[in-house]
Amino acid sequence: MQKEDLDFFRKWFLDYVDNFSSSDSFIQNNIKMKIEHTGKVCENILLLAKAEKIMGEGCRLAETIALFHDLGRFEQFMRYKTFKDSESENHALLGVKILKRKGILSPISRKERDLILKAVEYHNLMEIPECTENFKELFFYSKLIRDADKLDILRIVSESYKEGEKGRNPALELYLPDTAGCSESIITDILNKRMAKMGDVKNLNDVKLLRLSWIFDINFPATLAILKEHKYLSTIISSMPEAEEVHVIEKHLESCLNAAEIALNERKL
Repeated sequence: MQKEDLDFFRKWFLDYVDNFSSSDSFIQNNIKMKIEHTGKVCENILLLAKAEKIMGEGCRLAETIALFHDLGRFEQFMRYKTFKDSESENHALLGVKILKRKGILSPISRKERDLILKAVEYHNLMEIPECTENFKELFFYSKLIRDADKLDILRIVSESYKEGEKGRNPALELYLPDTAGCSESIITDILNKRMAKMGDVKNLNDVKLLRLSWIFDINFPATLAILKEHKYLSTIISSMPEAEEVHVIEKHLESCLNAAEIALNERKL
């Protein structure tokens, strides 16, 4: 992939998302949020790639994946007014359909096209599926986009929670009720060092815990360093009600985060 290809993709993306501009302030604010999110994920993936000594063409490939990872979100929100895949459609698969329908990736090699499409498809799954073709390379870029994406979602929700009621966005909160308590299955998953499942989410506390559970799918030392620097986890925890179970989860996550940082740094040596 050449620089000219990436320049073309950037321009096409901006032209494409411009079609979703709306006079409805709620729709417009969420479309704008997703455009800004895409830009931040592009920044994140380049930071992570360079920390892993990836340069040149590899960085261009990573940025293209980041640029298109949430392409389906725009059509999804305009059509369904939600970012919840289970109540609309899988935004990753929708993005892949759009890329194929528009033929936007045709200027690059088939190998690059396939890798981009699969990385976009896999970015929101619970885990990356095993495959035989180009698995090692696909696995690496899939991990990059998953980390880069999680980092910015945590940034967005942390900033929202800092603003309190003023910062609340029903779409970002998946229209979940702000009721008391947490789902036992989500607490169990976290205490067993597993990512929580969206199907178990019942209220706003649950979605906060689900996002906290993403630390069990962090792949690079640089990701953990950013998480700790910006204190996203403590910001989310502090937005939750005072409860013994929340304190237990907080201590558990801090311990797991420190252990993961040591493990990832040792793996890199």
